[in-house]
Amino acid sequence: MIDKLIEDFKKNSTIERATFQKRLCKTRYEIIGCANPYLRGLAKSLIKSGDYTKILDTDIDIYEYVLLKGYIISYKNDLDAMKKFVYKMDDWSITDTCHLSKRFDEHLKAIYEWTKSKEEYVTRFGVISYMCVYLGKVSDELDDDFIERIYKIDHHEYYVDMAIAWFIQKLYAINSDKASKMLDSKFINDFTKKKAIQKIKDSQRERKTRG
Repeated sequence: MIDKLIEDFKKNSTIERATFQKRLCKTRYEIIGCANPYLRGLAKSLIKSGDYTKILDTDIDIYEYVLLKGYIISYKNDLDAMKKFVYKMDDWSITDTCHLSKRFDEHLKAIYEWTKSKEEYVTRFGVISYMCVYLGKVSDELDDDFIERIYKIDHHEYYVDMAIAWFIQKLYAINSDKASKMLDSKFINDFTKKKAIQKIKDSQRERKTRG
């Protein structure tokens, strides 16, 4: 099954797409060149047929395979599998698209642990997961608690800071006062503040353009 899957990747790939992804992604995995919509559709098809267990149990250093596994885990809302998969993430394109969609206590606890990780992409995944699934959709107290957790992140690789900047931009659209307090906080470094402000301005400009 795995060999056939990789052959299908090759049939549904292009050199142009592979070249583009190699410029965009800094993954250690081999890139074949499949489009994400194809991989998402394949993940849904495999879940529907029930023919996905071996994929989750097998590790292969191919970017499309890792992304497919992430989509399957996400669509299945399989937290146990995600707790293992998170350590396979080595690129922003995986952390930003493979988060669970349902809100529940155990997921939230896992997110808190991920944000405390010293690994760049695990921390980013924690921030992005909360932002996409919980921010503005739960109580103000829970959002405030997560902001305090962001303040406690003590390592600042590029993709961690960019995740925090994105979080502030999303928060600004929901509660500009809270976002402004983050921008004034001593716990947010100047680089992150600059990127957050840039993202906020870009978002406002985009909304004006769309009318």
